[in-house]
Amino acid sequence: MVMKKARYALSAALVVMPLLSVEAADDKGLVYENTQDIAYDSDPVSLATMNESDGALIRVVRRGTRPTVVDNTEQPVKVDADSMYYSSATGNVVAVGKVDAVQGTQEIHSEKLLGNTKSQEYTTDGEFHYLENKGATKDLRGTNLVYNSGTNAMSAPDVIGYVDPYYVKAEKVDYDGQQGLITKGWLTTKHAMAYKGVPDYRIEGSTIEVYPGDKAIIRDVKLFIKNGKILSMPKYVVSLRSDRDGEFNVFSLIPRPTYNSDDGFGLKGSIEYPVGDSGELFLRYQWMTKEGFKPSLGYREYLPWGVATFGVSRESSSLNARTVWVEKRPEFSVYTNQYYIGKTPFTIRGGGNIGYWKEDYIKGSHAMFFGEVSHDAIKLSKNANLRFYGGYQRDYYGYNDSIRSMPYWGVTSDWRMNSRVTAFSSYRQNNMDMRRNSPYPFDATDIARNWVLGATIQLTRLDSFTISTQRDVQTGELRYVDYTWHRDMHSFEGWLTYQSKQKKWSYTVVAKDF
Repeated sequence: MVMKKARYALSAALVVMPLLSVEAADDKGLVYENTQDIAYDSDPVSLATMNESDGALIRVVRRGTRPTVVDNTEQPVKVDADSMYYSSATGNVVAVGKVDAVQGTQEIHSEKLLGNTKSQEYTTDGEFHYLENKGATKDLRGTNLVYNSGTNAMSAPDVIGYVDPYYVKAEKVDYDGQQGLITKGWLTTKHAMAYKGVPDYRIEGSTIEVYPGDKAIIRDVKLFIKNGKILSMPKYVVSLRSDRDGEFNVFSLIPRPTYNSDDGFGLKGSIEYPVGDSGELFLRYQWMTKEGFKPSLGYREYLPWGVATFGVSRESSSLNARTVWVEKRPEFSVYTNQYYIGKTPFTIRGGGNIGYWKEDYIKGSHAMFFGEVSHDAIKLSKNANLRFYGGYQRDYYGYNDSIRSMPYWGVTSDWRMNSRVTAFSSYRQNNMDMRRNSPYPFDATDIARNWVLGATIQLTRLDSFTISTQRDVQTGELRYVDYTWHRDMHSFEGWLTYQSKQKKWSYTVVAKDF
């Protein structure tokens, strides 16, 4: 049977590429909303004070009916072609000409498609172009794509393109429906590919094995800056257990160059290594010319309801516009996921820690627990959001046998006024006796009733300017008026800040991807 611009609906699925991001769910009906920006969207600003990567390890969990998610594998495949042959007896399909195969959010474009509806095996004879979400999440080109629409297994040689968040090039890509394998390939980022030609940097491997939700193994690792090799090692394992968005940072093994006018030049990095079924060893570090080496290392266990960590660390915070450091040696912490209360828009979370702290001459045991309630953002308008939160925190300090009891509440808001200007405001009130503040400058409350007000102006495609103020509502004093210029510098980005109340300049430059 031959027809002009024919259409044929295949009942099975297209290929699922190796780095596919999926919404995680367990057998108890809990759905992890992985696509949310945990620190800045789902949680109030207080979450940013947590030590576990600013809350990046905390999931938002909804009980009950799962939200509706489009499953491409359950959608029919529609094929358009200049001409097509199909045999109902044998199941053979031949589509020739301008072939467009579409299923849900996935598309395959080629000049010839061969297959069989009974074996569910299909091949693009020659070049293909694969898109997902119109290219926003995947945009790949290659030759002779072979896939099984029943198992989602696939393979293709000479693949190049974008798989969010990386650009990939490989002599061959294989996927068996569960695990992915990239052979003789390299990965880089969109920042490194901003200009034509050789990427600014890339990481190569003889094989890159991807086990979603567990780990990625890169063998015969080589790091290139342009065409110059600067690092090589036989094997590197990247943990995917803290990965919420189907993304993993293969550049985490590379020290991240940075400069800050307070701390000087430095290098930052982190390494995670999977252990057992649900744990990982971690090492976070930074070395600064003025502050020295600041490592954090330990073990992290991902629990069904949260995350537990045991380790030693050196961590920093800001007090009165200066950086202060504390040593935690060791500390055990547990934080729960953020759970929706039934089918309501309200959420609840909590956690605590216990350990030994040392900051200069101040040292002793420390324990803390907290609980917090919040809710989904209230849409004041299409471009304006409002969120309230409230909670209770209690700290025990062995240094001077003191207890800090701190009920708190707050509100955050933002308003995108137009394509260039975004205004923001927040208020946090810590109801505490300031005479019973923390003896450690590291976690001392600077302003008990803090009102933040400011705006960001997008000056150009690469430049933005932010004005931010902080007022002590209790005393009426305007404590901070900061002006910050941000510049996108291709593979790097920089911030120049002037704190006018402190008459202090600071400049920070960091690499975006490693």
